[in-house]
Amino acid sequence: MATHVEDPDLLQDIVRAELARAGADGWSVRPGDFWCGVTPHGYPMPRQGWKLHVSATMLSAPIVLSRASRVLVEAGCAFKFPVRLGEYWKLLQAHCARGQAGKFVTVYPRDDAESVRLAALLDEATRGLPGPLVLSDRPYRPGGIVHYRYGAFTGHRVLGNDGFYEVRLRAPDGEFVLDPREPRFSPPPFAACPFEAPPPARRAAAVLLNDRFVVRRAIRHSNRGGVYHAEDTKTGHEVIIKEGRPHACADLRGVDAAGRVAAEHLRLRELASSGTVPAVVDFFEQGGHVFLAEEYLPGMTLQRWVDRHTGPLGESGFGVAAEPALRVLTRLVALVRAVHGRGLRIGDVSPNNVVVLPDGELRLIDLEHAAAPGDTVPAGGTAGYVAPELAGQAGRLRPAPDESADRYALGALAFFLAVGAHPGEPVLARVAGAATANPTLALLRPLVEGLLAAEPARRWSLDACERFLAGLAPGATASTASTASTASAASAASAASPRPPGRLDRMISDGIAHLVETMDAGEDSPSPWNNLMDDAEADPCAVSAGAAGVLGVLTRALPAADVGDAVAALTRWLRRRLEREPVLRPGLYFGRSGTLWALHEAATALGDGATARFAAESAAKLPADTPSPDVTHGLAGCGLAVLHLASRTGDPALREHAARVFHTLHETRSYLDGHPRWATPESYDSGLAGVDHFGFAHGIAGIGTALLHAGLALDRPDWTTTVDEIARAFAAYADVQGDTAWWPTTRGEPETLWPRRPHWCSGSSGIGTFLVRHWRATGDPVSLDLARKAAKAVHRTRWQSGQAHCHGLPGDGEFLLDLAELTGEERYRRWALDLAGCLEAAAADHGGRLLVPSGDGDVPLTYLGGTAGVLAFLLRLRDRSTRMWLPAAP
Repeated sequence: MATHVEDPDLLQDIVRAELARAGADGWSVRPGDFWCGVTPHGYPMPRQGWKLHVSATMLSAPIVLSRASRVLVEAGCAFKFPVRLGEYWKLLQAHCARGQAGKFVTVYPRDDAESVRLAALLDEATRGLPGPLVLSDRPYRPGGIVHYRYGAFTGHRVLGNDGFYEVRLRAPDGEFVLDPREPRFSPPPFAACPFEAPPPARRAAAVLLNDRFVVRRAIRHSNRGGVYHAEDTKTGHEVIIKEGRPHACADLRGVDAAGRVAAEHLRLRELASSGTVPAVVDFFEQGGHVFLAEEYLPGMTLQRWVDRHTGPLGESGFGVAAEPALRVLTRLVALVRAVHGRGLRIGDVSPNNVVVLPDGELRLIDLEHAAAPGDTVPAGGTAGYVAPELAGQAGRLRPAPDESADRYALGALAFFLAVGAHPGEPVLARVAGAATANPTLALLRPLVEGLLAAEPARRWSLDACERFLAGLAPGATASTASTASTASAASAASAASPRPPGRLDRMISDGIAHLVETMDAGEDSPSPWNNLMDDAEADPCAVSAGAAGVLGVLTRALPAADVGDAVAALTRWLRRRLEREPVLRPGLYFGRSGTLWALHEAATALGDGATARFAAESAAKLPADTPSPDVTHGLAGCGLAVLHLASRTGDPALREHAARVFHTLHETRSYLDGHPRWATPESYDSGLAGVDHFGFAHGIAGIGTALLHAGLALDRPDWTTTVDEIARAFAAYADVQGDTAWWPTTRGEPETLWPRRPHWCSGSSGIGTFLVRHWRATGDPVSLDLARKAAKAVHRTRWQSGQAHCHGLPGDGEFLLDLAELTGEERYRRWALDLAGCLEAAAADHGGRLLVPSGDGDVPLTYLGGTAGVLAFLLRLRDRSTRMWLPAAP
């Protein structure tokens, strides 16, 4: 949401005016990308302490800032606020992290006494103004908008175990501890609170709402409020209860989360007799919060229904069979027609907003975007299901969309029903490509393309949809599906040509040029490229989102590409950074063992013996004992890197160090159901604590691959015996569906078999990477059979996959090239070319360069999430080179 575009400096102007009014010359106002800091010159900013947060709504924000800044300027206290009002909306939206939501003005007092004094002054200055409760804080006064919590001001910046920089608190014993922004008041044990404690809240054994509904569990929490599964003590029936928090998510109309729940209640009443929505059970207010109780709908969301109904289709496709897909789609069209017939627009027709009942009937849920023509509403909806005329307008107030926007979403749902994946850009190219492999989509393609027309006037009407679906009689369906399957087979035969996609060379050259053009490897550069990953600052040295991943790719491009100067500059930058910050986290992708691997390869290619020696000497300092066992963050990846460098240098000391790493890894295994496991300890200071996965990135596929290589290279039959046990675990847990094989993400959680995951990090291609190597080393036919089925899973789901190396086409394609290399069967290389063709279909012009964007349209440059990872796969495909970050197969 934005204020008037001609007034982007509204908030800054308010603060500058207050500084001018007070005659405060010795202050700096520093606008950033999101925050604007206001600080007196020479301010003694503490590292940590009791900070204050003042909340606001979009409408009250200018007044709150005016009054708060007057208090703070007079007190000479540093503070910050969002640089634009539109930025603050990001902290008010429903899906904002609950621990961050509503923090409009942040105040940095010099000490505890000033924190208490300023809280009182700010509370008095803002009394009566609206703002949401800040969930991570404690309110200074019930009903007020001033809050306090203990946390970092500048804090202590450390490189954490997960490969991201974290601002931490320093405990009295000197230990750096997390500053968690949880949605509850949770100061660290060592922080004595200077504020008067409120009376302790009385905790009931169970939450009772409106003296009627007993809450049994929370389905989800969000900034706008929770959604709960409850029991109606009046009837004994199950109900769903939605909560709207006062002042949360309040937009420029003044409508907050409570108002949105009230509006949804009215829409449900209007549609009560239509048979399209759940029945209203009750609507009430309690403690200032608004609650809507609806009937509980048995069944599952359309998202889960599709996940459970996807499977192999035709010769090389994957998705939902025609008959069940047509049955659901016919009912979806009727559902949309029924709502439109009541004069309403749904606003968000998407897989998680439709419930499939046990008898196959459908119901709409979450009608927060439903509106009548002429209503003014904030634009919104689910990505991929928003009509192009509404794209990029999320949160902006505008007239309710025309019903054609719902029809566009219906087309996206039809694609999802057939393929089992959300539509992505360019949408019509994806439809055309996926239809060559998916008989159901081939059958529905005229309808899907008709509804997904970019121009609203050209979209198919609901009448046209019904006529088309009615024409697909059972006999015609079978015939058409057969024809589509034949066409798909013909297309697959055509695609079997060993020629790469037409634009493959340009994608490689443009991708490399883009990496070089955007690089800043200067002496003072903190990172050669943007190293933000999911809004967190990643280690700029690492493979995952840092310089090492790109350096590895540019080195691989030598000498064919003219990138020698870039490789040299990046090598110098990486060595300087490691010398200045000699923190050696063990992981191959998120730690710095992969960094040393990349640095040694580049230095060797450049003939820079000194830097190659530096990399090898640093590898000897990598930890041989860490709680993390996996490839990306822990011992398995560390061992692979050290053993690789030992092989490259012939250094016996490095070889011994690798043996120590792998000995520790092997001895930390445990067993469950007779199979080995490496669970990350619950006590480990990491977001991966407690993880017990099957996949390559964080599980036994990656660990098994590392142990297999080490066992053979270091002549340790006890390690290779354990590797055989890992292979048997994959045989025991495999879920074979037709000619495909799948595994759950997490041991002991069979429900993680869905949605199907073909990817490197946690799915079939990562597990297949281990299995084909195990077969190559042992001749085990079961491992080869499962590897082939994993490859089939990867190839069939190519149109469902994204563009990231970690969980998309590049990483999956690497596995297919492994199979081609290790079995000698060229068909797997042809399948890899098919995956490259999907990347080509997604590629778009960005500043004159043909680049592959991510799912949100951006072009990240990283290895695991962007351009570098795409290039690693395409270079290997074109040049028939070896796989990066893995030793040669046994």
